Amino acid sequence: MSKLWPKGKGKTPRSKDTNNSAASQSDTSRASTSTGWEKARDTAIPILELVANISEGSDVLASLKAACKATKQILEMARAIQNNKEDWRRLAQRLQGHLESMEDQITIFEGYPEEKRKVDDSLRQPLLAYVRKLDGIQKAVEARTRSRLLSRATKVDMDAGDIRDFHQDIDDCHQRLTTALAVSSALYLQAVKGDTEALRGDTKDIKEGGKTLLRDVDVIAMAQLPVILSTSSTVHTRCNPGTRVAVLDSIRRWGEGEFTEPIFWLCDIAGSGKSTVSTTMVAFWKEKGLLGGHFFFSVATNEESTIVKMCPSFARQMFENLPMLASSVVGAVKRHPSIMSSTFEEQFRTLIVEPTKHHNMPCILVIDALDECKSVSERRKLVETLSMAVRESTALKIFMTSRPDPVIQAVLGSLPIKAKMEDRLHDANQRDNIDDIAIYIEQSINGMLPEDKKRRLVQNANGLFIWASTACRMLKSETTWDTHETIYDRLISVDETGEIDDVYELVFERIEPRYRATMCSMLAILLAACEPLSIEDLGDLLKHAGVDGSAEALVRNLGSVLTVESGANLIRFRHPTLVEYLQRRSRPPSMDSHNKVYINITEAHGQVASWCLKLLSSPTEGVKFNICQIESSFYLNRQIVDLDARILKFIPRKLRYASSYWLIHLAETHEKWRNALKREVERTLQTPYVLHWMEILSFTGGVARAIAGLRAVTRHPRVSGPCGYSLVFTRIQLEEEIRRKMTEIRRFIMTFSVPIQESAAHIYISALPFSPKNSMLHIEGQRRYGNGLTVIQGLDDVYPGVPRTLRGNQGSIWAVVAFSHDGSRIVSGSFDKTIRVWDADTGQTLGEPLRGHEHWVTTVGFSPDGSLIVSGSDDKTIRLWEMDTGRPLGVPLLGHDSSVLAVAFSPDGSRIVSGSEDNTIRLWDTETGQPSGEPLQGHESSVCAVAFSPDGSRIASASEDKTIRIWDAENGQPLREPLRGHELGAEPVGGGHFRGHEDMVLAVAFSPDGSRIVSGSMDKTIRLWDADNGQLSGQPLLGHETGVGSVAFSPDGSRILSGAGDGTVRLWDADTNQPLGEPPRSHEGSIYAVAFSPEGSRIVSGSYDKTIRLWDAGTGQPLGEPLRGHDDHVRAVAFSPDGSRIASGSQDTTIRLWDANTGQPIGGPLRDHEDSVTAVGFSPDGSRILSGSDDCTVRLWDARTGQPLGKPFRGHQRRVRAIAFSPDGSRIVSGSDDETIRLWNADTGQPLEGPFRGQEGCVYAVMFSPDSSRIFSGSGDGAIRIWDAETGQLLGVPLLGRKDIVRAAAFSPGGSIFVSASDDLLIRIWDVETGQLLIGPLPGHQSWISAVAVSPDGSRILSGSDDMTIKIWDRDTAARGNISGQNDAEASESNIQDRPQSTPPGIIVPGFDQCSLSHDGWVQSSDKYLFWVPPENRHGLVYPNRLTIPVTSSLRTTKLDFTHFQCGPSWINVRTDSK
Repeated sequence: MSKLWPKGKGKTPRSKDTNNSAASQSDTSRASTSTGWEKARDTAIPILELVANISEGSDVLASLKAACKATKQILEMARAIQNNKEDWRRLAQRLQGHLESMEDQITIFEGYPEEKRKVDDSLRQPLLAYVRKLDGIQKAVEARTRSRLLSRATKVDMDAGDIRDFHQDIDDCHQRLTTALAVSSALYLQAVKGDTEALRGDTKDIKEGGKTLLRDVDVIAMAQLPVILSTSSTVHTRCNPGTRVAVLDSIRRWGEGEFTEPIFWLCDIAGSGKSTVSTTMVAFWKEKGLLGGHFFFSVATNEESTIVKMCPSFARQMFENLPMLASSVVGAVKRHPSIMSSTFEEQFRTLIVEPTKHHNMPCILVIDALDECKSVSERRKLVETLSMAVRESTALKIFMTSRPDPVIQAVLGSLPIKAKMEDRLHDANQRDNIDDIAIYIEQSINGMLPEDKKRRLVQNANGLFIWASTACRMLKSETTWDTHETIYDRLISVDETGEIDDVYELVFERIEPRYRATMCSMLAILLAACEPLSIEDLGDLLKHAGVDGSAEALVRNLGSVLTVESGANLIRFRHPTLVEYLQRRSRPPSMDSHNKVYINITEAHGQVASWCLKLLSSPTEGVKFNICQIESSFYLNRQIVDLDARILKFIPRKLRYASSYWLIHLAETHEKWRNALKREVERTLQTPYVLHWMEILSFTGGVARAIAGLRAVTRHPRVSGPCGYSLVFTRIQLEEEIRRKMTEIRRFIMTFSVPIQESAAHIYISALPFSPKNSMLHIEGQRRYGNGLTVIQGLDDVYPGVPRTLRGNQGSIWAVVAFSHDGSRIVSGSFDKTIRVWDADTGQTLGEPLRGHEHWVTTVGFSPDGSLIVSGSDDKTIRLWEMDTGRPLGVPLLGHDSSVLAVAFSPDGSRIVSGSEDNTIRLWDTETGQPSGEPLQGHESSVCAVAFSPDGSRIASASEDKTIRIWDAENGQPLREPLRGHELGAEPVGGGHFRGHEDMVLAVAFSPDGSRIVSGSMDKTIRLWDADNGQLSGQPLLGHETGVGSVAFSPDGSRILSGAGDGTVRLWDADTNQPLGEPPRSHEGSIYAVAFSPEGSRIVSGSYDKTIRLWDAGTGQPLGEPLRGHDDHVRAVAFSPDGSRIASGSQDTTIRLWDANTGQPIGGPLRDHEDSVTAVGFSPDGSRILSGSDDCTVRLWDARTGQPLGKPFRGHQRRVRAIAFSPDGSRIVSGSDDETIRLWNADTGQPLEGPFRGQEGCVYAVMFSPDSSRIFSGSGDGAIRIWDAETGQLLGVPLLGRKDIVRAAAFSPGGSIFVSASDDLLIRIWDVETGQLLIGPLPGHQSWISAVAVSPDGSRILSGSDDMTIKIWDRDTAARGNISGQNDAEASESNIQDRPQSTPPGIIVPGFDQCSLSHDGWVQSSDKYLFWVPPENRHGLVYPNRLTIPVTSSLRTTKLDFTHFQCGPSWINVRTDSK
């Protein structure tokens, strides 16, 4: 046994002879090489001088020669260095190639006239970057040389990793340079195109050089794709000669076209040798020119256990492996530069299917260990995509391996497109399997054991190659003190043949007991790591954690189960069965356990979290401002040609790891570690460090992972296992201040995920300025990074809290709401056939609606791990959806004969239960979508609700037959007689009667601990019950306006979620039965009526949500709480002449009076109308109230007593929409849907002149002129008409606007202007005397405009809309803005978020011309990205000349100040704090 676990202890000594020999060789080497090196060093011209020449030079020829000179100097140095000679030789070859390429360019440019050889920045910058990189290499070599001389070392010892970095860096710089040269050459070619005689020879040379440069451009384009570099050659070997002959031959023949199936599926158990077969075939097909690419999944690493980078990885390999496809592949990449933002199916079709469609040669893709793709939904999606791909492209062939997997089987099924070889590799009845293992053992341990013992090993392997290979590595170990015979005896002593766990036990038993705890600690860290760690990083981590062990010794001693990837030195588990073994050993052993291996995974997570936080805070290697030295903010991350090289150079691998995973490790560790790391966490969350951390997230694609990590730490389940979540809900305890900061940071990253992901610079330029002004990041960020945008209007004070009511579905939300398991998301469904997902903290919708059902969605639910959504519909189907992408999975589940009313997942997510109008309950297998057993029958009517008990052993179902039934979830048998007793409703699960609901029960759910049941009913209430005795718990929960069709508990049992036919989702406190969330600060429905107060300082509005609200007309802020009292929509509002009272009319047929200062009701409702009240107004002296109604009448009321005055005024045949007093109060005018205007005596109620006829549509507005001689009317035909108030005669011709129906209209108090709002969503202001359009059309609202009004002084226009906003328009500002000059068709496109193209914003950015606001929020000028605007500010930015109420709406007014705006090359000056 090698005693190498503790660092620096027990090192194996070298013999003196060996040391002397080494010293002698070293002296010889120094003597023979120092001259060459010193000569190269001493004659070198400082490269910085060449940099200066390029910086100051104006001639491309001189600059290129300077670059060549620098390249030659580095070449001389590289050739003079003796160690790592092979690496230096390859670097020298690259440099030689670069040199020759540049010399060719010099030859080309020498033929240019001098005036055509000028250098601009597009060429100078790549040249400078290239030469500076050479300077960096020279300095690194010189520094290493000086250190060696000082330490009396004998040669320049450059690490192989450093040299590989040189390779990568210099190649990236050269690619940028060649691209710039290609552009320069192309421009010159264009310039001399007409002068072919004089420059014919040069043009030929340039074209030849251009071809080379364009090839370089192709390489650069492909280099932009994010790929996973395969490590299969490190972890897996090829089949030994003479083994797997029959299997390999079958696969070869399939690849050569002997089989017609385009997919070959090698399916076998773990450890049978599938990956070895794959590795062999990869090498074979690559040699034959048939290999497109290979992708080896690995459960041990996050990147390699997902399909995220599969398509670009295949595309890069196809480009490199198959020359005949290279142009097609790179063409696809160039045509779709943002392909990585597309769905997986679109990526596969674009990058792989389309390029192979028109080629006859086969393109074979190898996918190994598909079962190690962690996500079930991703596995299903991948196999479905492969099935699509091979049908669309006959050239594509797919070879894939996996363990037996029901998802793959369910998708491929009996499809004729696959050939399947199953259980062929390990079947001991197949003689060649046994022979192959015998050959393998013979070749691996030749001579170590006698023949009989080798035969016994073959027998014990029982056909399992992983058993044989691990055993052979144990026997061949160079670090053991045991004899071969001793190891053999242990191997054959295991209880059962072919049990790999027994072999792993033997491996770890060989470690000396005093080192075993250290070994377990180190293995725990490797298991906890979300990506493989390098030997160096593991060593650094062990040192930090105080683990007295050596990473090198771990690999040496466990070489039979661990391997090291060459190059990057990454430590990997040799086989996934080892990962699974260690996971099983991560459970604390019992007192009587004999297990010698215990992997304390939670402790390891704490150690790794601590290491990560140390790295993030390191002053030299940690996070910092502009870490990748981005020169300009005008370009997004993806547009930076050498971004990958910058990331490798400026963000060390371990810092990338720390940035990506510190939150995951913090979430997965125990409370002791979280308390210990409090100070480090607080420091990381401080400004500016947290912003610097976000830069790394931006560059490494870690934004989504950070959001999930922040959520996991602050409130969600503790994970158990390598970066996965357990099903046990454990609230992570953190101090409230840290939790608050993390929550705010998560909200910041979520809100600004677009600019953060697309450009690190715009964290400072775009995200900080638009963050809520009272948030920590805004206050601190603006203090440190204040030289940017200033948003002077349009910011929230804080991030909005979760509202009490969630709205979004166009139809009602019925039995269709559920929490995700971690409590972070809500899913809802609707009559509009869609499903929506919401953030449970903010109430914001996430992504687009999920569409696929053909009828209304009746029920939804989340899988326990949150990855899937299940839905049932009136279309009789059940559907599964991916949570992350919203994509449907597979085909609908068919079986019910009528509407599916209820669905639920089992606690382990493996099954789905459904209830239907066909009176049955069905169980389904989640992975395959197949029904499990026969339907459960017993109910006599529709099954409205189903639920699993928390332990998954029982199913409860509630039905319209007034019963609840309990079923055995395993066999589907009823556990007892149905529970009866309700006349309306259902009985409790526990035996007592659940009495209380007054109508049918539509929804039931268990609490997480099974102690309570919540129910929802057609009686509009929610009730809580004790699950054991059936007693009611507290008062009913009231708030919904229609039947409650869905209820659910939050995972911790503290909240209840309900959904109803009123279109709302509501949250409740499960202990107090009170509603949760912030009271709404605006109307929650369409705004039907608006009015100014007499002095113009206040606004009153009435809404569909049954409330009246008061607003400050100057600021748009709400004044007090909403006025509640009406039982239905508020259709009309008016101020009294002195502004002290408000009158409101409602669809509930009543009129109410309110104190305008206190908001208190004055007296009771005024009742007498028989239908909706559509219009109200006060008499000029305020003593009377006038009302119009859908009952076709006009009524007068005493404003003091509320009593009706006289009888109703009858005469109109349809709804009365508009009413008005004459200035002296003696007459009343009314307008109706019957297209007439009537005049009435205000004292007697008798009709006067009229009716006035001539309208061609409903009359929306009427008023008297100031002298009472005329009456003005506005109607649905878009016309304004003027009538003689005495005779009823029409005066002149109608004043016509557009033919759109006018939905709302109003006159100014003086009668000089008329305001109309039409179906085109536009407002127009007319001159009443001339009929001319004064101002408009004014765009801004996004839905029908229901009401308009004019301020008392006529300076402002007020509008209320179905979009739930009120807008205040300043007449003078609107006129100065020349808005009337807009084309109506253009102006009507007010919803800028739906536009596919860019839209001119209503702003001017100083120093930039032709600014445009794209549909995704970027403000651009000439393809330069200036800044990004959040969705809720875009509308107000385009239309700034109005005040929108509420000021927090998505249509809010937005105004920017550019005084200190820094962007482009000066963006780093955004910092006001230089530290």
